[in-house]
Amino acid sequence: MAVEIDSDDWVALDPWWSAHTQAWPATRRAGSVSTLDPARVADCWSDLDSWWRAYADSGPHVRVAASSRTLFVEQLEDEWTDLDSWWDAYTDIGHETAVDIRELLRESNEAWRQSPAPFDTDPLAAAVTDDEGPLLPGTEEGWSDWLAKVLRPSAALVAELFVVPVDGAPHEVLREDQLAKDDGGFRRPDLLLFHADRGISIEVKLGDEHYGKTEETARLAEREYTGYEWHHTLLLPERKRDRLSTIVTPAVSSRDDGQLQVEWGDPGPIAVVFWRDVTAAIRTILRRGDAVNDHWAANAYLFCAAVEQQILRFQPQPIIEQMADPATIVDTVQPITVAGVLDNQREYLNTRQHP
Repeated sequence: MAVEIDSDDWVALDPWWSAHTQAWPATRRAGSVSTLDPARVADCWSDLDSWWRAYADSGPHVRVAASSRTLFVEQLEDEWTDLDSWWDAYTDIGHETAVDIRELLRESNEAWRQSPAPFDTDPLAAAVTDDEGPLLPGTEEGWSDWLAKVLRPSAALVAELFVVPVDGAPHEVLREDQLAKDDGGFRRPDLLLFHADRGISIEVKLGDEHYGKTEETARLAEREYTGYEWHHTLLLPERKRDRLSTIVTPAVSSRDDGQLQVEWGDPGPIAVVFWRDVTAAIRTILRRGDAVNDHWAANAYLFCAAVEQQILRFQPQPIIEQMADPATIVDTVQPITVAGVLDNQREYLNTRQHP
């Protein structure tokens, strides 16, 4: 902000400045008071000396002697032998799994190269980050939008993921449709897919654990859109499986084909699908050469890689290579911190090698 001034303005300020400077000494101590004169404190050192001697004499009672706080190598030579075997077993927990995953990814890269897929490497061959790729969605709404774009053109993916017969790609996909409730409120299903005579509802979950709303939302969808054979799905991370069983009533059950479902009376059973089922279906479609077109294939491939790394928390191949051949203590310890994830990743890749 600019203020226009005139030289005459200083004349008006001078009296105010003089009054200010005259009042200043009253608000500060004189410099002589704030200066420590060595001559005045010369006699104080003798008092301090006696106090310091008393403090030093009491030191051994409140401090541990330096000799007892030092670890001598000679005293620990035998202990290191015991620790070595423990450390080897401890680090092998994650390291061996990383070695297995490295080999699985190398085999998978070769399988992708030889497949009809338009890509020569596994989706986990490279890291997907904000810096190296498009901005990743960070909310359920963002992931739902991306899932809708992947499902909309592909009849093959819909059939593979939901295990339902369809006569083509959905003719309509609705996001956050508004379904009226009897009390005047409404529910918004995350995704509604419509075919000629079939409707599919999908409730998308990440951190949100309000699973009970799925029953009412599915019921309202059937009431709003009649004339369709409905298939309802609850999509969530597999790590939420146990949590789901403790929240919903009735409990989660398993069909003869292994499909998990919640046996709600109205609107009926709702299938439980995990995010790893989505990526597994995309991998199957791509390696089978059943892509809609190159643009869809690129979008589905990137979506698969993003879900596996961001939601499933799988490690990309460059990180796995570091874990399998560690060069630093950080590389050695890192597999231990993600041992559970690595176990899941190894099992996942083992079952996806032959779609």
